[in-house]
Amino acid sequence: MAVGTVRSGPDYFDEAFGVSIAKLLGMLRRSFSMDMAFIGKFEHGTRTMVFVESDNNADLSSEGFCFSHPQSQTYCRKIADGELPSIIPDARSNAITRAMDVTNELSIGAYLGVPIYLSDGEIYGTLCCLKHSSDPSLETRDPSLLAFVADVIADRIEFHRHRQRHDNQIRSRIEGLSSSQELTMHFQPIWSITGAAICGYEALARFNTEPYRSPDIWFSEAEQVGLGDFLETLAIDLALTQLPKIPESCFLSINASPAAILSGAVGNLLNRKDAHRIVLEVTEHSQILDYPEFRDSVQSIRKMGARLAIDDAGSGYASLQHVLELDADIIKLDLNLIRNIHCDRKKQALAAALVSYAQRVRAQVVAEGVETQEEFDVLKELGVDKVQGYYIGKPAELA
Repeated sequence: MAVGTVRSGPDYFDEAFGVSIAKLLGMLRRSFSMDMAFIGKFEHGTRTMVFVESDNNADLSSEGFCFSHPQSQTYCRKIADGELPSIIPDARSNAITRAMDVTNELSIGAYLGVPIYLSDGEIYGTLCCLKHSSDPSLETRDPSLLAFVADVIADRIEFHRHRQRHDNQIRSRIEGLSSSQELTMHFQPIWSITGAAICGYEALARFNTEPYRSPDIWFSEAEQVGLGDFLETLAIDLALTQLPKIPESCFLSINASPAAILSGAVGNLLNRKDAHRIVLEVTEHSQILDYPEFRDSVQSIRKMGARLAIDDAGSGYASLQHVLELDADIIKLDLNLIRNIHCDRKKQALAAALVSYAQRVRAQVVAEGVETQEEFDVLKELGVDKVQGYYIGKPAELA
């Protein structure tokens, strides 16, 4: 079985890239009956093997095997500069390669190599194959297949470079939020139908940037580059700093992903605040792979006094599974279920079922997205405990 080895370096070769490149190099190596294929990168006067494919790990793991050499002392550089041909059937018979130290260091008998050109003309390095014995049959082989694979690899390298630059820009934007005023928290009031008063507020992140980008894009990109916990923690911490501005009789509802809860980041923040006034909302879109593990994490937070809410209930199977598995204190009905519920019997039936379930398990029901008196009246009739939406009040900064 072929072995693909990724060396550390400035270019990020992820697992998917490694698998596809290993297949390409393996195909190429076998086509020319070589022992090893590799991608060599030119940088700071050095040629480094950044990806190596071989049938045998013994060569790569031996103490004498070196992945990096001065460029001037490599076949790679001399092939790129036109001093050596792309195909060398017998390295010991070639006047140039015979005298090079690397011939003995890597036990090179035969060699193939072509430059890897990027779209701007830069020579990234070379695509090479070597064999420990000479191979006269290579004299009749056409290096065009080698050149074709080099072009494919160049495209993949540029794609990953572009993605890495894009990801770095995202990281820079997100990390910069902690020292700027671009991230703010708005708070939407939650109305108690039975108490006829505001009983809580949901904290919602807002990003004051040009051009405007919605919160879901910010959080999705943060997750994409491994900064999901960072951004969530930043938003939650900012929301918690506003808790003293909220009346003591009101709770503060904050959105938290299962990942942030499982990592302990949310618990660490709540440990420093009045946790009994906090409701954690887990959305329908948040995947939970291990419910027992998640319940254990939530239980430690509940011991501090915080409550758990399942957001977007009624929007899909995942939300219903959350409701069944997590023993939530609050079930929040999705705004798409609430929209025009006063003239849709199916929506009324589903909402009534969720209210009935909540009453049986001693949970409360909050309806989101309430925009009209008609919707409010139906929800009150169905026995919903609390409502929020533009009919009650729009999200805004606290005075």
